[in-house]
Amino acid sequence: MTIAALPTPLTFDVVAGITDPSGKTPVQAARDRIADTATGWGVPLSRAALADVRLCASEIITNALIHAAGHCTVSVTWTGEHLRVDVTDRSIRVPVLTSSDTSARSGRGLALVEALAHSWGWEPKQRGKVVHFLVAADAAIAGEPRLSVLLHTARARAEPVPA
Repeated sequence: MTIAALPTPLTFDVVAGITDPSGKTPVQAARDRIADTATGWGVPLSRAALADVRLCASEIITNALIHAAGHCTVSVTWTGEHLRVDVTDRSIRVPVLTSSDTSARSGRGLALVEALAHSWGWEPKQRGKVVHFLVAADAAIAGEPRLSVLLHTARARAEPVPA
């Protein structure tokens, strides 16, 4: 029996204010690079799941660029079950999941990540932190693409809100 090797993780820097040759912003270029890498690795994600990866990456990378002086490092890993995206920055500011006013211009990014990703979290580093999210392969989500996202969102809506 042959066991296929997992791909080597991809790591790259993202710097605010540097537009790539095609005219994409740093966040657009980074999210496309993540999705293109997952596709190139043959990660079993539907178009909808790849769109979720792009959105989650945009939110986490944007937060890092805003709060960490315009620079972060992105790592993409395929575990065989999940696509994991790590965003490392030098900010000591702790990510906070808020339920922001829907009319607010900002503050909903982590709520989107919470709703769309299989899981997410963060850990402090000596100089800053790493924020990560995982997206499960479509086959790993109870046989139905994006079912876990729908179940998670339904549970969150059904929970009583503390007074």
